[in-house]
Amino acid sequence: MNQTLWKSRRFFVFAAFILTLVAGMMLWSCSSDERIAGSGQQPAPLGMWATDLNAAIEIQNRNTAPLMAVTGVVGTGITETPDGRYALMVLTEDKSVAGIPQSIEGMPTIIEPSGRFEAFALTRRYRPVPIGVSVGNFNECSAGTIGCQVEIGGELYVLSNNHVLARENDAAIGEDIVQPGRYDRRCRNYLSTDYVGDLADFEPLRFNGQNNTIDAAVARYSTSDVSCATLSNYYGFPSSTPVAAFAGQAIMKVGRTTSQSTGSVVAVNVTSNVGYSSGVARFVGQIYTSGNFSRSGDSGSLVVTNDGNKNPVGLLFAGTNQGNSLLNPIGVVLSRFNATICSQ
Repeated sequence: MNQTLWKSRRFFVFAAFILTLVAGMMLWSCSSDERIAGSGQQPAPLGMWATDLNAAIEIQNRNTAPLMAVTGVVGTGITETPDGRYALMVLTEDKSVAGIPQSIEGMPTIIEPSGRFEAFALTRRYRPVPIGVSVGNFNECSAGTIGCQVEIGGELYVLSNNHVLARENDAAIGEDIVQPGRYDRRCRNYLSTDYVGDLADFEPLRFNGQNNTIDAAVARYSTSDVSCATLSNYYGFPSSTPVAAFAGQAIMKVGRTTSQSTGSVVAVNVTSNVGYSSGVARFVGQIYTSGNFSRSGDSGSLVVTNDGNKNPVGLLFAGTNQGNSLLNPIGVVLSRFNATICSQ
């Protein structure tokens, strides 16, 4: 985990999504008397779920726990069918998962073999320090991605993940931050010229079942040799104006492992259990992307719109071996640190 991505048509999805991962081979269990409300029930009138998102979410909420008790099911969400009706998406470890009804309370189910989600860990030294490149905490052999440079109180900071900069809560404020991360130095002691700043603040990760909303940390730069843009052959400066994610939204990012990649938002309002080296953390209100978007080492990448405006959408922090990613909504992250994105 400490060497992770995360310290790299349309799916027609317009809202709520619940996704769960548990370490090893086990899922969180549900009580044995919970049952999936299968097609044996009286189908709900189409008007209650077909075009009413809240009604669809109510059906999802009633059936998520028993669905996730099915071996191989890792989550649920609301998606949309080609004819414009809502459907219940069931995310699974692979295509072999059995026991999912074709419809639940009259609403059709769509099986999506998403794979499992993990928080990924995170090559060269770059000056001025751009966004989208390797970074890490000196006190561990790891590497993630500089998401962007942010301004806080008139000073410039690195924005990335807690598990990239703050060692999954184990770091002390003031610890040295290096670029590149030590993993990209083969875990040797860093050169003095690698030191770029000091850990300034982080949102603690909760591994006790309480909800998390962000995996984020900031480090205050000790150098002025910094750029607020990507390297010159990538997209350049992000906008300073965040936008909300929506299903089908075209997105892109630059990350330590996969460089610039493009994809789309598949679901919003995701609830997910994400595995870390310190345990399992439950996240709510997240964003889920299409596959082949990121890999291990891309953790911390800033995700922006792929529409010419490059508006920030999310902070990438976790994903699956198929490259599907989970993002913190960037507005929540910026609000936590009272920060604005440097865009020039």
